[in-house]
Amino acid sequence: MKLRKTFTTLLLFLVIVAPGFNPRVLGESAVQEKSKQNKAEKEKPRVVTGSEGHPVLWNEPTNVEALDLFYGSGGSEGAPDPSGKFTYVGADTKGTQKKIYVKDDKDREWTVKFGSEARPETAAARFVWAMGYHADEDYFVERAHIDGMSGGDARNVRFERRHDGLKTVGLWNWEDNPFVGTRELDGLKVLMVVMNNWDLKVINNKVVRPTKKSGEDPDERIYYVGDLGATFGKTGSLAHELRLPGDPPAGTKDKPSQYAHQDFIEGVRDGTVRFHYKGKDPAVLKGIRVENAKWMGELLARLSEKQLTDAFRAGGYNPSEISTLVRAMQERIRELQSLK
Repeated sequence: MKLRKTFTTLLLFLVIVAPGFNPRVLGESAVQEKSKQNKAEKEKPRVVTGSEGHPVLWNEPTNVEALDLFYGSGGSEGAPDPSGKFTYVGADTKGTQKKIYVKDDKDREWTVKFGSEARPETAAARFVWAMGYHADEDYFVERAHIDGMSGGDARNVRFERRHDGLKTVGLWNWEDNPFVGTRELDGLKVLMVVMNNWDLKVINNKVVRPTKKSGEDPDERIYYVGDLGATFGKTGSLAHELRLPGDPPAGTKDKPSQYAHQDFIEGVRDGTVRFHYKGKDPAVLKGIRVENAKWMGELLARLSEKQLTDAFRAGGYNPSEISTLVRAMQERIRELQSLK
């Protein structure tokens, strides 16, 4: 009753003090907001259940030491030609970063991402792929001309291959999936914290299946992390501890020096590893067994310094930044290997 009286008083004030105010606007705004909510609900991807298809999270990588981390999963033959012709197709309105769809002169389609996630996502995708997990075919491009796009030139962007023989099925949850308790899921979590991925939301976890035209088994359900942009910065700070409920974490992305100066492992308790992690949903990293963390450390240790360098070079980092990132990552790998 009190709230209703307050609202009535406020409405009367607006009518008297602001003659141009139209009460109908409030009603129209409410209807529009409701319409947006309904549309968002309809477009919300579903969470895939473990009983669907043949779930796959990890495939043992062959000859890790020989993998090309400069070109990554798509190889040199899959890379876009920066000097080639690109044509604007449309805008991708999902997510927080600016993204557009383009088509190249080989009739291949790409999602082009602008902003601070372009460099770290390109590098991170190479490490994920090298460790045996699925990753998108990402490439960093310093400059490309796109016909039909406002301004024409796209600079320091990430190109991601579209329609690569896989079809999106839905999302998956860290706490409820077919791989809970396995070495492979723990290993993926460790890999995320090695790279300081502070955005471990369900919306970033994708399930895809091979298309019938791909020649692969369409019954496979491939689980992977589809957005790796919030990496190679810090996962939190004192400001994170003081933030209000609902505020975004004070994490950064694409900040090599901040990445290098953040602590990694705090210790071991009851056979599980405690990580220094202040990102979104830190509960995801609870319960990771020491032996599983060491397993990922040993797998990462098979990458040479040249391979680490190539991954960051592919992301467009300069020599000084690459040196900082490689040293920091090597130190984290050693910490994993030293766990007892």
